[in-house]
Amino acid sequence: MTRLRPPSDPVTIELDGRRLAAGHGEPVAVALVAEGYSALARSPKFHRPRGPACMRAACDGCLARVDGVPNVMTCRVPAAQGMRIETQNVVGSREVDLFRMADWFFPEGLNHHELFAGVPGVERVMQAFARRVAGLGRLPAEVGDPRPHVASRREIDVLVVGTGPAGMAAAIELATRGRRVEILEDDLNWGGNLRALPGESGRPWERILDSFAAELRASHVTLRLRTTAAGIYDRDVLIADANGVEVVTARTLVLAPGAHDGVIAFEGNDVPGVMSARAACRLLGHGVEPGRRVVAVVTKDGGPFAEAFAQACPNATVLPGVPVRVQGAARVKNVTVRAGAGERQLDCDALLVDAPRAPAYELCTQAGARLRHQPSGFTVRTGAGGMICAGVFAIGEVAGTPFEPGAVTSAAKALADCA
Repeated sequence: MTRLRPPSDPVTIELDGRRLAAGHGEPVAVALVAEGYSALARSPKFHRPRGPACMRAACDGCLARVDGVPNVMTCRVPAAQGMRIETQNVVGSREVDLFRMADWFFPEGLNHHELFAGVPGVERVMQAFARRVAGLGRLPAEVGDPRPHVASRREIDVLVVGTGPAGMAAAIELATRGRRVEILEDDLNWGGNLRALPGESGRPWERILDSFAAELRASHVTLRLRTTAAGIYDRDVLIADANGVEVVTARTLVLAPGAHDGVIAFEGNDVPGVMSARAACRLLGHGVEPGRRVVAVVTKDGGPFAEAFAQACPNATVLPGVPVRVQGAARVKNVTVRAGAGERQLDCDALLVDAPRAPAYELCTQAGARLRHQPSGFTVRTGAGGMICAGVFAIGEVAGTPFEPGAVTSAAKALADCA
């Protein structure tokens, strides 16, 4: 792992007592990967090493204890001076987890619920042991301050969920027509997929990024970062952030949640160093390469992130095909790829998989959307302008809008015409 540029505002954080450099405000997971730590977490049952796979809080590979709080998605936590990160769910140390030997004793898997079942005395001891060595971290050492209950109920003009290209385009169109727009984003920064398109690959999208930035500066759009739309109940949206929760009812609700990374089933797909091509591009956006020998595999209908990564890092090997198996334990060592009728093995310390993304339809279904099945997942059925029902719209990858600037802009204009 290599930093392509030094942190502009360096701070010192700690990982298991070791002092590390980080950029102030950058995701903690980025700082840890930049320092060469690819295995950040352990699986709950067999304590297998896990590493960041998505960099967008959709996997468990970056879970850690942060300042005494367990199970923190470190890809969603900004680094700050003196922050303490601790590896959790280990019996021993981060490097040597004694319970890792379970894989050697039980190569076909272990059902601890039935181990020694019916043996008086031993059964209870085994159950107690399993409870202690499994799980996802210890409870906080101290009781935290209670969070407020629902503090308010508000009615607003327009609520947009998601600041990816589709959410930004919709917000721009609605704001230019005099609508009062509030937009939510659960990440540390706005931009979504466009923050994962480095260099020349992101240039076609600059008009949307610049226009959205202008609307923010003019206060035509109100942006809320690190804020989650936790659920939709009829027309009420439950919103949660660090300060608590509230209920918002919008005259126009626009859902632009984007899509989940495509996941391919192959041997070793959970080994640290295996990640989506989009996650690797997110790392590049922070000036960090995921490895020194990078292989990117583009499956059928995958893209465009592997190609974007290769444009920024020409030394990466990009090839079409399907991963068959990965070798490695604490980090990937090589990958076998099936391309056409043959297989090819390549050495690598990072494997990027660029597979078709699966639409993140969950909020849309809560709003009453019907779904259409496609090979990559379920897209939302919409009417004119992306309408799900009266006053509720879906736009972007979740609604099948092509990931292309012209298509996204056209969909946003159609939405604004109907909203």
